[in-house]
Amino acid sequence: MIKAVIFDMDGTLVDTERLGIKAWKAGAAELGFAIDDALIHQFIGRTLPDVMEILDEHYGSCETAEAIYRRHREIRDEMVKTDLELKAGAAECIDELLAAGYHVGLATSSRHVTAERNLKMVGLFDKFETVTCGEDVVHGKPDPECFLEAMKREGCRPEETLVFEDSDIGVEAARRSGAGYIRVKL
Repeated sequence: MIKAVIFDMDGTLVDTERLGIKAWKAGAAELGFAIDDALIHQFIGRTLPDVMEILDEHYGSCETAEAIYRRHREIRDEMVKTDLELKAGAAECIDELLAAGYHVGLATSSRHVTAERNLKMVGLFDKFETVTCGEDVVHGKPDPECFLEAMKREGCRPEETLVFEDSDIGVEAARRSGAGYIRVKL
């Protein structure tokens, strides 16, 4: 029997991935670098250390990776202030689950400060009983650690948990955790 539902954030609840793609391209271009969709899609669902490792390997320079990341973050943070959108049906889904008595948690690769800012902007932050973020775990998705930690915080076992995810690596993490999962279409 399902007792807890755990949501991913980016791409599942809020449309941050659309903004992130624009910010990565603009930030890299400002610094004189090209960044293609295939590289950006490797970042989706990953923790910051994993993203930095991918960037460093791609550009062959830690300094370049850090500069592109910093500029992307500045651009994205400005875009979030005016362009962040809640995914259709997200708030209603959470409200119905809470009304039905399910434990509702969040498990995201994003940093806590980012998750709190984004979810407060769309009115969802206070709806979650627990919030598990990238810095709360050692291994990012596709490792199941974030979902297992979220389940622990919810007081539920994997077989009592359903995960909502949008990315390939997030779905893999959910599958490996032993929980049931639903893939949300982008």
